[in-house]
Amino acid sequence: MKTLIIFNLTIWLFIGIIAKPCFAQQTTSLTSTSVGATSSTYNLTVVVSNVNTRSGKLYVGLANSKASFDGEAIQRRVVDVPASGAINVLFEGLVPGRYAVRLFQDLNANQKLDFSGQMPSEPFGFSNVSMLTGPPDFDQSSFDLNADNSISIRVFEM
Repeated sequence: MKTLIIFNLTIWLFIGIIAKPCFAQQTTSLTSTSVGATSSTYNLTVVVSNVNTRSGKLYVGLANSKASFDGEAIQRRVVDVPASGAINVLFEGLVPGRYAVRLFQDLNANQKLDFSGQMPSEPFGFSNVSMLTGPPDFDQSSFDLNADNSISIRVFEM
């Protein structure tokens, strides 16, 4: 089973590297979609856990569609990893809708997710994914945002 999971993750990551920019790395401006008569915006706090290496930076990308999950994030935050304590990342002024978060920890300051062969050599994570059973997609990682919210993301290391 572990071999199957690693194989699926490897294929997904390999395709992602060839076809698209490194996830959470590029940003475009947030465009609002039709939300009816409401003009409310909300804040999203991302709480990152299971960070074993306390150095480098976290690149956190926010997506609101399959396209922005697989390619360029609609918003991106880069935060220093503290020596201890919780890591909280805030996205403000979000329109109601469906979102997903993905991240990686840049340990060598080259601003990209590094690989050893086809496997990531730096920590990474996704919203709504606490155990890898294959590469997650937008539907698996997404959640509805219709009020201020806080989500937790577990970091994985290969």
